[in-house]
Amino acid sequence: QNPIFEHFNVEPQIEQAFGRKVNLKSGGCVVIDETEAMIAIDVNTGRHKGAQSQEESILEVNTEAVEEVARQLRLRNIGGLVVIDLIDMKQKKNRNAVYKALKDALRRDKARTNVLPISQLGLLEMTRQRVEEGVRSAMYVTCPYCGGHGSVKSPLSMSVEVQRQIAAVMRRQGGRKGALKLQIVVHPTVLERLRTEDEEILVNLQEKFAGDLSFRADSNRHVEEFAIRNAESGEVLYGKIESPAVDPRSAGG
Repeated sequence: QNPIFEHFNVEPQIEQAFGRKVNLKSGGCVVIDETEAMIAIDVNTGRHKGAQSQEESILEVNTEAVEEVARQLRLRNIGGLVVIDLIDMKQKKNRNAVYKALKDALRRDKARTNVLPISQLGLLEMTRQRVEEGVRSAMYVTCPYCGGHGSVKSPLSMSVEVQRQIAAVMRRQGGRKGALKLQIVVHPTVLERLRTEDEEILVNLQEKFAGDLSFRADSNRHVEEFAIRNAESGEVLYGKIESPAVDPRSAGG
């Protein structure tokens, strides 16, 4: 006998409840972004291919989209202000039809809802009563790495930051007798960028400040974190060293 989740096809719906993009049967899709202020939902035609006119195709996608939005609001237990950016419809009767379709779909919702007519900009604003904690907030926490932005700095951006800090450290330490030897500990993807496309810049830095640079990759380090230390004394000059220290003389350069 099949497990109950498999029998009723529950798992795909659970995955869909956490997904940002929800595909529609017509080929279109809705993209749901939850923010502190509101829920922003964008409707796209996607791969929709219909034999109808463009206006009829748009009406079909928008209608299916608002019906799916009503379902997703219940599934995710979303409350507060919701703004739906529909595909622009030229005819007022079509805008009214989509508005009615959403109102009809929300009748199944036990939470109190209030829907405003579609604006001239194609935006549909509504509110849904906050009953309990939303599914996403109950199951997920803010990413400790990106802080909820959903992205981290690129290797290029980090390379520029590393170069800037190396120059600052070498400038501060430049008065010391003898060539300054630095070890820079970075994430492997940042090191790859430094050793390939930005190698010439690093060579110029060494020549300009009469220094000696060596690098070590640390896969346990966050991509946006790096450290600079004196390769001879082990003194940390920028950032922090979290991984077990290694003999600077054995570090790759």
